[in-house]
Amino acid sequence: MKKMIKVVLISIFLSAVGYAQAGIINFISLTEAPGGYGEGAWDPLVLSVGGVTMTVTGHSTSDTDGKQFAYLDWGNAGLGTCQDVVDGTKVNTMVSGRSTNNCDPSSDDNVSFYEFLRFTFDSDVVIDNFWFNNNHDGGFGAGDKVNIGGTDYLVMTGYAGGANGIGSFMVSAGDYIDVAFSNEQFYVSGVEVRKLAEPGSLLMILIGLGSLLGVRRWCGN
Repeated sequence: MKKMIKVVLISIFLSAVGYAQAGIINFISLTEAPGGYGEGAWDPLVLSVGGVTMTVTGHSTSDTDGKQFAYLDWGNAGLGTCQDVVDGTKVNTMVSGRSTNNCDPSSDDNVSFYEFLRFTFDSDVVIDNFWFNNNHDGGFGAGDKVNIGGTDYLVMTGYAGGANGIGSFMVSAGDYIDVAFSNEQFYVSGVEVRKLAEPGSLLMILIGLGSLLGVRRWCGN
């Protein structure tokens, strides 16, 4: 009996200090995999990851029309920004297998000068990793950085892809974190998100933990 209670206590404790759910979005696969989104502009790009709704928007401080897009780019790239799309282009449209560049100009499909991506969540989360690449422009070099939440971070050199994850960042429900140009253009390859347990759930876990501790003492007597 005591052994069983001990196992239950350990399980509850691990649940209490852990997270509700976790998930990863690979923006390259999201764009190019069979049944994927295909290349295109989104305002906003709304995705579900780890039980959380994540909303991504593209921005530029140098674009005067106030309308920019999050952009899924084909060709081992991933997520970037696009200030303007080709006239007549349908945005917020999923077309699996589409590889046509709809950005105007076509080179403006990554995160470059004065541009940033904004990630907003409907629950409290921890972002364990952002992954980056510069696969369309020669790869990263020594000293290349990205800016996350107002702070510059070095990225690994070469065609790093998933090897250069940067984390952890806590973001409250309804709040956002910006991923911005620092000194080199980039794409976001992927993001890893963990949903924090609800405060009410943690309270119930702690109450249950206290009750089981009382049972354990009673059994000991």
